Amino acid sequence: MNDLFLRSTIAWVALCVAAARVCAQSAAEDHSFRTARAPVDHATAIWAASGALLVGSVVFDERLRALAIANHTPALDRFAGGADVIGTAGHIVPALVTTYVVTRLIGRRSLADAALRVGLSYATADAIEALLKPALGRGRPYTDHEPLTFRPLTSNDDFHSLPSAHVVHIASLTTAVAMEANRPWVSVVSVVAISYVGAQRVYRDQHWTSDIVLSGMLGVEAARATMQWLRARETR
Repeated sequence: MNDLFLRSTIAWVALCVAAARVCAQSAAEDHSFRTARAPVDHATAIWAASGALLVGSVVFDERLRALAIANHTPALDRFAGGADVIGTAGHIVPALVTTYVVTRLIGRRSLADAALRVGLSYATADAIEALLKPALGRGRPYTDHEPLTFRPLTSNDDFHSLPSAHVVHIASLTTAVAMEANRPWVSVVSVVAISYVGAQRVYRDQHWTSDIVLSGMLGVEAARATMQWLRARETR
């Protein structure tokens, strides 16, 4: 792989690191009731960096797509398959439901409540993503349209590039889990998972890199806001 491919991978990792840091900061805020000023300044810096990354991804969308296509190999094709397991509702929803039911049955109420919060955070992000896809109507890369081609309010899947369901799913899921766990290693796992799924979607020519950045931001923010709202309700 050449240097440009390496730089694009680092960009995805940078986005995910920012997401994980927001998750960890949010979890710490909820549990320790710190003053608001420092967390707000920190979050502002993170979102400013994410915004800069978004601008860069829009500028280089076509180049990164060409690079991904040029680097297809049988080994990478096989490696990419795992993202369809961890980034799709068909696998995530049964896992969440099973976790909730089992923990309730064995009397682990706190774990069951955590699983429910994670599930609701995931569902919120998924609902937003499902509404935005047809509403925005961005053309997928494989259609060979310009990156900023939009056909709003369409049911044609060729124009459902933004947001990426896979990335929203994994970003919201791992954000909520990281907030529940409040452990650095969980945030690291989140970084790896989001990076992997995001890279796979570009590699498969299903999404532009800017789709991945925006979808990651959407998944993180939707899960974070939902988790904070649920915790606030529980403390009333």
